Amino acid sequence: MVGVLICTHGSAGQELLKSAEMICGQQENCQTVKFTDGESLDQLEQELEQKITALSGKVICLTDLKGGTPFNTLVRILEKNPAIEIVTGVNIPMLLELLLNRDQFPLDDLIKMILEAGKSGIYHFQPTPAKDEDEEF
Repeated sequence: MVGVLICTHGSAGQELLKSAEMICGQQENCQTVKFTDGESLDQLEQELEQKITALSGKVICLTDLKGGTPFNTLVRILEKNPAIEIVTGVNIPMLLELLLNRDQFPLDDLIKMILEAGKSGIYHFQPTPAKDEDEEF
């Protein structure tokens, strides 16, 4: 089973995981790391490395923002640990796709699937205008 690490600014990652678990149940081989205001980069890197080590198999790391501190720190870790994959822009549809399919598909296919789920989960709903019931055609 592919390991999952979610690292975000603040508690967003923890809350995303809680929300996903409401839908698909308690998850194993899954960790979260929050980057807090005032935390040093060394502290963040150490925590990320510890959590990655605690996960088994390949690990997909989800972050909130490309170019943000969690993303940049994971890129540095990737240089030392090529067994991780980094995907940014985490949202609940992406996370659900990953959690529900991580033991069923090869890693490359899984990454394509979660990218598509993340994109298709972004939607602008526009209601259709109500028709006047008295109007005749």
